[in-house]
Amino acid sequence: MRWGILSAGRIARRFANALAHSLTEQIVAIAARDADRAAAFASEFGISRAYGDYAALLNDPEVEAVYNALPNSLHAQWSIAALQAGKHVLCEKPMATSLADGLAMVAAAQANRRLLMEAFMYRFHPQTITVQQLLADGVIGEVKQVRGSFAFLLDDATNIRLNAELGGGALYDIGCYPLSYARMAFGVCPQQATAFVAGETVDLSVSGLLRFAADHGAVVTCSFQNAWNQRVEIIGDAGWIHLDRPFNPTPDLATTVTVARGRRHVLVETLTIPPADQFRLEAEGFAALANSTVPIPSVGAMPLTESLDNLATMEALLTSAVTASHTVIHKPTITPEWPVGMSLVH
Repeated sequence: MRWGILSAGRIARRFANALAHSLTEQIVAIAARDADRAAAFASEFGISRAYGDYAALLNDPEVEAVYNALPNSLHAQWSIAALQAGKHVLCEKPMATSLADGLAMVAAAQANRRLLMEAFMYRFHPQTITVQQLLADGVIGEVKQVRGSFAFLLDDATNIRLNAELGGGALYDIGCYPLSYARMAFGVCPQQATAFVAGETVDLSVSGLLRFAADHGAVVTCSFQNAWNQRVEIIGDAGWIHLDRPFNPTPDLATTVTVARGRRHVLVETLTIPPADQFRLEAEGFAALANSTVPIPSVGAMPLTESLDNLATMEALLTSAVTASHTVIHKPTITPEWPVGMSLVH
């Protein structure tokens, strides 16, 4: 596909670096609010066109797909504009900062018959696909508990992650990862959320408890105040799976999946996953799906139904923190269900 990127920030640079090594994907345009910054980005990555406003990129007939790497608060506005301009949209996480905006984005994708996907790059990494296959094969039995965490120390007061107007906060930035992993592992939307939040202007640390069923639960934590760490543990009634770097392994880093089989006397084995660039795999996978008419698979991709469930869950967690009570999650519904997560180009 021929790609246009909205934003010249850090995550956009990571995406551009990945596509520089792709045999199929090409970046043809970049847009930023600062025209000079867009031009410098274009020069660095050999991109033919640079724009000083986002609308100009959306009007570029050569752009087939848009990677929306703008601040969280601008995801819905410019993703909807891109879809209305006839572009496929890969939108950085979180897909939106409210469930209402997420539903509006889905409606725009349906109305304009274009593919919309939340850019959870980890879903395309072979490590994640291996875990999904283990779960599908019933290797650890029925999933009962999930524990996930993601944290790092953020001490730059000017960082946009600390700007509430731009959709900042630990939950939107990194807490969405363990939350989405729990949703993926259970395969359903949680029913209830309880949370404790630290921070005044934005949430700096979040500890959340999710209830999926009477004996199915998840604990998700995230923080800008702790030392760097990320891990996921999935516990079933016949074993468990442990990952030390489930969300953003670097392209040169092999990863491991530790699997324990057995109800009492467990047999532990470590599976080594070769290095992979999940950003490149994400872009190539997205393009392949956009050029087909099949539903978005739950393995090796990010279905919109999961994205909406995650938005509803994040809203419930933040509401719980304010009210100091359990918050019931009402699973989002999309009418009509078809063609959610499908491209109808052909």
